[in-house]
Amino acid sequence: MVRALKVYTLLFVCIFCYGIFHFQLKQERQIFLEHNFMDYTLPSQFTGPVSLEFKGLVSDFLLFKFMAFMGGRIEDISKNDPRYQDYTYQSLNAITDLDPYYWDAYLFSEMFLAWSGRAQDANKILEKARKYRENDYYPPYYIGFNYYYFLKDNKKASKYLMEASKLPGCPYYIASLAARLSLYSFQHRNGIVFLKEMLKNTKDKKAKKEFELRIATLEILEYLENKVTLYHSVYKKYPESLKKLVTSGLIDKIPDDPYKGKFMIMQNGRVYTTSKMLPY
Repeated sequence: MVRALKVYTLLFVCIFCYGIFHFQLKQERQIFLEHNFMDYTLPSQFTGPVSLEFKGLVSDFLLFKFMAFMGGRIEDISKNDPRYQDYTYQSLNAITDLDPYYWDAYLFSEMFLAWSGRAQDANKILEKARKYRENDYYPPYYIGFNYYYFLKDNKKASKYLMEASKLPGCPYYIASLAARLSLYSFQHRNGIVFLKEMLKNTKDKKAKKEFELRIATLEILEYLENKVTLYHSVYKKYPESLKKLVTSGLIDKIPDDPYKGKFMIMQNGRVYTTSKMLPY
């Protein structure tokens, strides 16, 4: 009886001590995790050779591991902690090295990197998708979007969107957007040639009408800028307004904007339209 009582007492003390220490360790662990980063993905140079012919399975496992780790840290991710962006880039870069056709990994790179200030890193990963998924318009489309929206590079954005618009399944309006961005980067001739090529290859009546409007507008802009350049070569200055081109005899009248806007001249001699080539 006495022996059993001792055993029960010892068991109770152990459980009591376990409860106290477990709670304390749990608190200390949480504090440690909040101040330390506890995950890492090996580069594909290491995981690739040991994966042998199971690279697809390994890439699936790594993506699951990545999502499990990131899923519990949404609040931390929203704080733009660079450790999470670094981990995201390392993980998704390794996963897409192992399986360069794995679209989910590319999509996560757009979600977690581009929208957290790492658009250049997202584009590096998406370039692999562009290389391996040759008939998929999404990779060049996302790259072009990142250059336009995050990196403010209209010239490169136009280039990638033009590429995307030529691929199967791409909505026709992407071609129009690419041409409009070529306007913002003053690549009028590129936009004209590109749209004329698209016009020949489309059967969509709505798309044809839109392409024809943009071609006409870009040709007017190119024409006016050529006249402004000629004015500058003669008078050694840019005209204050497009009316000066009329009074100097370089043009008969200021053309109408097909989009119902007005053509204007900037101080640097560039011509733009108030319509921004958007439907009226």
